[in-house]
This record gives sequence, C-alpha cells and structure tokens, in this order.
Amino acid sequence: MKQEINSPFRYAGGKFYARQLILEHIPEHSCYIEPFAGGASIFFAKVKAKKNWLNDIDEDLINCFLIMRDHPTKLIDSLKNEKATKERHYYYKNLFKPKTKLDKAVRWFYLNRTSYSGIMNMQNCFWGYGDKFSMRPEN
Repeated sequence: MKQEINSPFRYAGGKFYARQLILEHIPEHSCYIEPFAGGASIFFAKVKAKKNWLNDIDEDLINCFLIMRDHPTKLIDSLKNEKATKERHYYYKNLFKPKTKLDKAVRWFYLNRTSYSGIMNMQNCFWGYGDKFSMRPEN
C-alpha cells in the first residue's frame, strides 16, 4: 500500500529529491529507524512499518515531531491564522519566548516554513519565504 506524502518541513541537505531512488532500495521491514531524521522525507514517503523511530540531535525538531504525533489539532489550531511575513518571522526568531512544548513546536514549525531553505541554526535562520516557491505556512 503506497502512502507517499511530503515532509511538512523544509530541510537544507534533505533527501526530498533523492527519495524515489532511496525508496527503491529499502527492503520490506517491520522496524524503521532513522538516526539523522532531519525533515524525515524518507519516513513520510515510505510505507509505515509496525515500529518507526525518528531521531535527531535537534531537540526542537524532535519536540515538533512529537507534538505533531500526539497533539496535531493543537498545533494546527495554533498555526492556522499565521501568515508568512518578514515581521512574524522576526517575532518568532527574536522576541517570542516559548513557555510550553507546544509553543516550542509552533515556533520551530513557523520558522522552518518561512526560513531560507529551512535552515534552523538561529544565527543563519533568515527570512526566505517565496509565494511562488514555498508552501504556505498555514498549510
């Protein structure tokens, strides 16, 4: 059963464009482990295994995955009225102080969707949203 979907994230150096080639070489399996998940393009594109494990050194990314898994409606509700603007990007990058795991996920998701190439290192996390080339953050 084919379940291919796109990762919701932009991720510099991600496997999005190589995923078809990679998928052709993944054997049938019941346990899937991705130690350097990043945007998890392969995970989202492949048929899900009985057990799936995503890992990454970026704690905020993993938190965002966990919120997406465990509280998707809360994340959607928190982001649904956001617009991709340079001012909101500045706010989330420099002024917003997350108090909860949900707040951290909202911040990470918004910045990822509106930063150039999805670069999340805060010193290199710059506005880079383009109407013609970027999926709207509200999606």
